[in-house]
Amino acid sequence: MSYAMRSRSFYVARSVALIVGYLTLFALCLFFTRPYKMAVSYPLQLIGVWLAVFACVWRAVRCTSRMRISWGLLSVAIFLWAIGLSLAAWEDLTRNSMQIDAGVSDLIYFLYGVPILLAISLPTEQPQTPLFAWLDGVQVLMTTCLVYVMLFSAFPFMHQAQQPISASRMQITYNIENLVFAAAATLRLLARPRDAEIRRFYQFLATFLWTYALCAAWYNHMVIALQEQTGSYDLLVVFPFLLVAGCALLPSAQQPASADTATGSLLTSFIDNASPILYTYALLAIGIAATRSHFGWAVAAIVTALIVYGARSIMLQNRLIRSQHELRQARDQLEVLSLRDSLTGIANRRCFDRILAVEWDRAARLGRPLSLLLIDIDYFKSLNDQYGHPYGDQCLTEVAGALRSALTRSSDLLARYGGEEFAAILVDTGLQDAEMVAARMQAAVRALSIRNETSLGQFVTISAGVATCVASQDSSAVALIEASDRALYKAKHQGRNRIEIGSIGDVAAAGEF
Repeated sequence: MSYAMRSRSFYVARSVALIVGYLTLFALCLFFTRPYKMAVSYPLQLIGVWLAVFACVWRAVRCTSRMRISWGLLSVAIFLWAIGLSLAAWEDLTRNSMQIDAGVSDLIYFLYGVPILLAISLPTEQPQTPLFAWLDGVQVLMTTCLVYVMLFSAFPFMHQAQQPISASRMQITYNIENLVFAAAATLRLLARPRDAEIRRFYQFLATFLWTYALCAAWYNHMVIALQEQTGSYDLLVVFPFLLVAGCALLPSAQQPASADTATGSLLTSFIDNASPILYTYALLAIGIAATRSHFGWAVAAIVTALIVYGARSIMLQNRLIRSQHELRQARDQLEVLSLRDSLTGIANRRCFDRILAVEWDRAARLGRPLSLLLIDIDYFKSLNDQYGHPYGDQCLTEVAGALRSALTRSSDLLARYGGEEFAAILVDTGLQDAEMVAARMQAAVRALSIRNETSLGQFVTISAGVATCVASQDSSAVALIEASDRALYKAKHQGRNRIEIGSIGDVAAAGEF
């Protein structure tokens, strides 16, 4: 057995021992203190529940930031339940009737479900937005208060005539609430979240809620059937909270995230996106249903639902607009990067081909001349062999800057044509002006004084092929490229460090031959 498995077995055994030991102690205390079992039972119940609170808080502090909100919400839920239990203990000690009035403890038991629902509806595949969580909390809180008012026809601390509710009706209400929470947690678990820690949390939550639903249903049934507030069935109250405490003390999940399936991804996406809308619809529906009996609360609920829905829609629209703007910026940046040479920073071959085609069509429409320069660094291979590739890269960068400085018009384009070759598109430029630009380029490169000892001298030089033509719709830019390339070839074979002129007529003649 590996160390990880032995360690995990130890933690599981520790949690089981905690649960069994506490339940045994609870049972023994009830057995030996029968005349005072209510006074003994409630403190032991509270200790078990508070133990669960502290265990969840401990887990929230130690877990990842993504899970801290989920464990924090569960801590708040159990904290509210502990407060409700404390108040219920006081109410039970001062009331003997099985008729239940609108008490603060019942309201807090209702509010316990608010953080539970929020924990279930937190998005697992999308960034968690705190403001959206607060808006969902407002809707769930308003829904809970409205259901409470509809059930009791009163609200704590408000001087209203209370209408007692039977214990059996209260039992049904709590059972329905518990089953809804358990089913919702199970549905979230069936969505198969990718993250192992998130999946583990929903396993714990679903286990706790189903255990709580079953124990609460049996406990309430026993209380009503036996007409007693305290008995051995009090163990059912504390068992779910001891279970969640034991789960919280287990180590975090280490297994890799499971492969997502189409069903899980679709269900997860539906829950992430539909939960807020379902909260709004539920609040609207309950508000409309309560219009006749509780008009003020109904109006408040409907207005709250509309305000929250409108605020969420505005924020989502703003987020969509911002995302679209960021996508456009990213697309533009990628477009710029795709047209730039990463080493020299000038246009690349793709950009050169695109601009040449555009300028050729424009020159053909206007009947204007178009010149093309192809430039090659002389003996660049020997420079790389002698000084190394980093030195060669630096040479290319500096030569590109010198060539670009020789172009005085923004309409002209310098591009890296390939390897140590560069190309310059000169718009609306005749042959004589093109030669002058090529001469300026040679002078600018010589001024760099980049060392490269060859038969031409001690510094880097360039050769250039120049071609000019008046574009027409019947010809293409390919002939201009071939003419410049032939001129460059001629310059290199006639000694390098020179400028040669190419003619499109020579290209046509060579093609016919």
